[in-house]
Amino acid sequence: METGVYSKDKKIEVRLVKPAEEEKWEQLMKEHHYLGFERLSGEVMKYIAEVDGEWVALLGWGSAAFKCIERDRWIGWRKDQQWKRLKYIANNQRFLVLPWIRMKNLASRILSLNLRRISKDWEDRHGHALLMVETFVEQGRFTGASYKAAGWNYLGETKGYGRNGAKYYYHGVKKDIYIKELVKGARDILTAELMLPQWIGGGKLMIEVGSVAVAGPGGLLERLEEIKDPRGGQGKHHPLKAVLAISILAGFAGMKSYVGMETYAKNLTQEERKILGCKFDDWDTLTYLVPSDTTFSRVHRKIDSEQFDRITYEWIAEQSKYDRISLDGKTLRGARLESGKKVHLLSAVAHGSGEVLAQQEVDEKSNEIPAAEPLLDQIDIKGKVITADALHTQVELAEYIKKREADYVFFVKENQKNLKNEIDQLEDSDFSPSGKND
Repeated sequence: METGVYSKDKKIEVRLVKPAEEEKWEQLMKEHHYLGFERLSGEVMKYIAEVDGEWVALLGWGSAAFKCIERDRWIGWRKDQQWKRLKYIANNQRFLVLPWIRMKNLASRILSLNLRRISKDWEDRHGHALLMVETFVEQGRFTGASYKAAGWNYLGETKGYGRNGAKYYYHGVKKDIYIKELVKGARDILTAELMLPQWIGGGKLMIEVGSVAVAGPGGLLERLEEIKDPRGGQGKHHPLKAVLAISILAGFAGMKSYVGMETYAKNLTQEERKILGCKFDDWDTLTYLVPSDTTFSRVHRKIDSEQFDRITYEWIAEQSKYDRISLDGKTLRGARLESGKKVHLLSAVAHGSGEVLAQQEVDEKSNEIPAAEPLLDQIDIKGKVITADALHTQVELAEYIKKREADYVFFVKENQKNLKNEIDQLEDSDFSPSGKND
């Protein structure tokens, strides 16, 4: 094939692969990437880079590696946080500059262009944005120069182990680990006590106190009064509900570290501080004071975290605009209980936005079916439509949803043979043209 040589001044465009281009993308990757190609893993995105309409490079992204010692040490998250937040990291699983293309600094320019758009693309397709990206570069074959030039950080090297199913084996091929934060302070967000499902990234958005139901009957402040203050008499410099309310609103704004909460609080106006019930300094400054990062830390360590989570998620669900809720079960890749069984979660997810409204761990000796009602107990489903796959097409769950004044749409398969046979036997004439029963 004739070599494509381009000037470094040529414009490069990075875009998503169109459905009609998938086969061509996969064939080129299979033929020219040193690892070949079968598939990307997890949540995936495929891109191409073009110059004057000609394909010059291909990029494939997938879910982050479940376990990477150097990365996990650098982030500093707990195992439970890792299970829930790994989805905010994407892995550059394939990057191929087509072998007949010649253009100075092409690879690093493509990476930079791709990262400008990947988080928004990811949110549009998978329902959540990205905080960070990672990649593994095989030593002796590549230097990682393009990643370094694009601003990625080197963290160290892998130990030379691979994974086959649930088992790890030593193959001796070590790789260099590179990461790049897409959002300033990504580590703080990933390791914070508050990682709200509605995270929209970056801490750039200040949530206006007056724009959500904070004060008044049924508002956030009233609900937070249910939580018992665990502090001693001299440790109550700031009202508990003010501290907790600010931490929740800071979470909406992307401030997930205690320092970030303090920063958010300091940016509140005096009127907003008054609405939130902050302490009034009537002896000195005559202003409403806000908590420090140490106060946020001390309070969150001492309160009943399960009660706080319940109140927070109930309130969050009411602030979100949705009318359909999907029951979504997922097995966490690589995560296992002490018994060796994989961890399985059942989630209630808002259609459209992808917001996780509640989660329930499935008992290791059971399945998703008995977990559905406890999951839905955590949220208000009145007037909503609950959708689920055939596993949840159960009489008991249908009756439960009706009692909660909600509707449901279930798939019907062989697990409900009688119902399936009755549906299969329906004719067009069984339905009224008006859409109403006679």
